[in-house]
Amino acid sequence: MHDSILQLLVQIAVIMLTARAAGGVMRLIGQPRVVGEMLGGIILGPSVLGLLDHGAFLAMLFPVHKGADPYPFLNVLSQIGVVLFMFLVGLELDMKLLRNQGKALIITGGTSVAGPLVCGILLGLALFKEFHGPGGSELVFALFIGTAMCITAFPVLARMITERNLQRSRVGTFTMACGALNDVVGWCLLALVIAISTSDGLGAHPGGNPLVSALMTLIWTAVFGAFMLLVMPKILHHLQGLYERRGYLSQDTLALIMLLVLAASAVTEWIGIQAIFGAFLLGMAMPAESKFVRHITDKLEDFILLFLLPIFFAYTGLRTSIGLLDNAHLWKICLLVVLIATGAKVLFSLFSARISGLTWRQSGVLGSLMNARGLVELIVLNIGLSLHVLSPQMFAIMVIMALATTFITTPLLYLVYSPARQRREEAAEEPRPKPGETRALVTVSSPQTAPGLVRVGSLLLGAGSGRLCVLHLNNPDEHERRSKAFYTVDDPIELALRQAAAMEVPVSAIGFVSTDFASDITLTANRYDVQWIVLGGHHGMFAASALGRIADDVILHSNRNVAILVEKNLRVVQRIMVPYIGENQDIGALLAADQISRHHDAQVTILHVVKPGSHLDNSGRIGVQSLVDRQFAMPGGARQVRFQVVESDSPVDVVVSESANYDLIILGISAQWQLKQSILSRSQASVAQASACSVLAVHAGASMAKGTSPAPKADGSLPQVREPAAL
Repeated sequence: MHDSILQLLVQIAVIMLTARAAGGVMRLIGQPRVVGEMLGGIILGPSVLGLLDHGAFLAMLFPVHKGADPYPFLNVLSQIGVVLFMFLVGLELDMKLLRNQGKALIITGGTSVAGPLVCGILLGLALFKEFHGPGGSELVFALFIGTAMCITAFPVLARMITERNLQRSRVGTFTMACGALNDVVGWCLLALVIAISTSDGLGAHPGGNPLVSALMTLIWTAVFGAFMLLVMPKILHHLQGLYERRGYLSQDTLALIMLLVLAASAVTEWIGIQAIFGAFLLGMAMPAESKFVRHITDKLEDFILLFLLPIFFAYTGLRTSIGLLDNAHLWKICLLVVLIATGAKVLFSLFSARISGLTWRQSGVLGSLMNARGLVELIVLNIGLSLHVLSPQMFAIMVIMALATTFITTPLLYLVYSPARQRREEAAEEPRPKPGETRALVTVSSPQTAPGLVRVGSLLLGAGSGRLCVLHLNNPDEHERRSKAFYTVDDPIELALRQAAAMEVPVSAIGFVSTDFASDITLTANRYDVQWIVLGGHHGMFAASALGRIADDVILHSNRNVAILVEKNLRVVQRIMVPYIGENQDIGALLAADQISRHHDAQVTILHVVKPGSHLDNSGRIGVQSLVDRQFAMPGGARQVRFQVVESDSPVDVVVSESANYDLIILGISAQWQLKQSILSRSQASVAQASACSVLAVHAGASMAKGTSPAPKADGSLPQVREPAAL
């Protein structure tokens, strides 16, 4: 027993490492991580690892005992992983997508299923004699190949749509609807094939008549499906109400949900159509697009994706022997299967979408995305192998087809609609700035900071016309785990949009996956022609910087005004402090204060800090006040600007001590404020850390700094104008 447990632990560790490494490599070349994880499973099987030292490494890591079932522990864990994953798929599948799509959805969605299904059935009939398994008739084999051909991986499709920021476009919503319809129809077809191919379960006929058994199985399946979709949502509604009253997902509630998953899976296994259908139906019955479902997903998703599914990929890889394709004829059959699977799915989807009214480019996007099969296809194929419908050779061919079609989806999508072209078109569709209009790009990353950043971005627009562009960049790992195609109630974008609506500010939402945040922020700012970039303050693990590496790079490569908010319960902005120490970037702080005070009648205090004994003379005071007057020049003079001089050797201490009297401190970025000190050499806290109120650190764009009169020094003299220094 000890040896078995140790062996299993080592196997799982190797599987996880291989899956993460292979997934990371695929991410580097722009592929979904699931492609790498699927390849990782193949690598650990006889197709790759089995070739090393005549299979000695494979036998040592994954031994098979004579007369025993191969890999029993991995089999059990992989089946549990698939059941829980199908529950997540059901959670993700929102049937609201099918509403209001009309005839176009019936034409496109129906054709994208029916076309590949017919092609697959014809192919199955042609290949039956050579590639059928010991447990399948010609009809079952052909139906199974047809079902495998028409399947679309809804989770992969949803992730690709959000990765490309298409979720609110016409083609994105329509593709999601077609994918949802494909998913539902595909699983129904698979249930039909399983019912026909097996005589086990609740519907088994005592006399062994397969047609009667299949009919009874389908009847029991329909009864249970109706119960799950009509009655179960009412039961789950009470659990959602309990969650909303408590405000959190308790362990008891989560345990009850898991018991329901197991019970539903057990019922469908008892009926005879595999346990995965029960979990899928329960997921579909859950209330869609709610915090309740989001919290359930957050509790389960990481464990399933990181631990259980790689075991399923490895188990699939151990059952896949590409070496069985040992002659040119078999590889020609494999190529034929891949071409038919890709051609049928892409072409039927493309032409039916064009008939339904989409443009050729939009139709190409839909056709490319519908070709993704991914993990869902592997689940179908493993069922076929377990039911002995497929031979090992056909199983290997179909696994290669699943990998190839998923891999080719991204290049096809890039060919039809490249990200560069998409972003150019999105920027071109955006209304061009009107004369005098101010635009601000607000980057949001978390629900906690999004409303405050939007509030400050709105204030920076000033009193005239303006527009916010809200940008949310996902890193690939965050994108993989947040798989919803539409914004959820606690999504940063959704919260930002609600805050902008409350402030009655025009807003555009932008979001996509990025591997270089600073570069993409800068490019987006240029495309949308914004004057301000608003970022959130960030403390790194090894540095006390209140700004962070991303802000550094944006300032270095952007000629826009950049504002970094370190928020501390910012609700209203009525009292603003602008510390002035004669640095070049104090101009940026004055500019920001001017814009914000234009929004409403806010009081601005210019806190001019000078060294003790410098005795700022009248000419120096006049010089500073003249600069302030020029910066805050506005017809009507409705705003209040107060000028205060304080003598101190430590501007940081002065600002911190005064911060309790203000709502917001606006700083020009300079070394004086300790914003860039390393933790290892830190001698005192920065203003951003120590202040009692929120801090907005501002860096003026190069063009603005060049065109502004130089700021007087503390002694009243004027410094030479110089380029703003990067952080």
